[in-house]
Amino acid sequence: MGRRASIEFDVPAVRRDGFALPLRRAGLYVDGFNLHHALLEFDEPELMWLDLRALGRRLIGRGERLTQVVWASAHRPQRRDRAEPLFTYERALRASGVRCLMGHFVMHGEGCRACGHVWTRATEKQSDVNLALAVAADAMAGRIDAAYLVTGDGDHAATVRYLAEAHPRMQVVSVAPPGRGHNRQLLRWATARTEIAPAHVRASQLPDRIVTRAGVVVRPDAWRPDDPTPSPDPTDPPSTARAPHLRLVVSNT
Repeated sequence: MGRRASIEFDVPAVRRDGFALPLRRAGLYVDGFNLHHALLEFDEPELMWLDLRALGRRLIGRGERLTQVVWASAHRPQRRDRAEPLFTYERALRASGVRCLMGHFVMHGEGCRACGHVWTRATEKQSDVNLALAVAADAMAGRIDAAYLVTGDGDHAATVRYLAEAHPRMQVVSVAPPGRGHNRQLLRWATARTEIAPAHVRASQLPDRIVTRAGVVVRPDAWRPDDPTPSPDPTDPPSTARAPHLRLVVSNT
């Protein structure tokens, strides 16, 4: 039987006899294509410059710390105008400590038998498998106690089912991309669910300039706001203010 989300709660701080217990380790696993297309629907290109680590810290509950962030995607080199910002974004994510797992595109021909028209179609490969293997590997190695899966793709129901059956004590959270609902197949096996609100995306932006050992990564012009506001200097110390948390919807097993 699957596990269905039904009860809302805020994850409390874990304490016993006046002493704080170790925080639960949480991992954020992002279906890059699914999130990217959800952000495109807002028609605000600047939102693409999303800081996944900052977003993850807003998603996890009290009593948890973010230890793993994985982004699985692929670049389509045939569309250089769209791919260049994504190449830059990948470099920015890597500089911020995100593990980027890249697939590829396969070009193949298709045609209409009725009219004889022929065209070329690009199909993305590997990103779903890369994300599933990353979650499974982290779970098997004991690196996480909770997995937050950002996707609306029902293909990942198999991933969530594996975690539910092989690691029944693990918290598995279905995270709906902004503006989109949850996939019902995912919710059959997830222990909790939550959503990314547009406000959380706007509050989780990378700085315009990121200093790395290899140089400086600069936000693409195509992803700049029309009326940009100064971004924090990447050399400034991070803020210690803790962002408000989303509510989790969980089920009893």
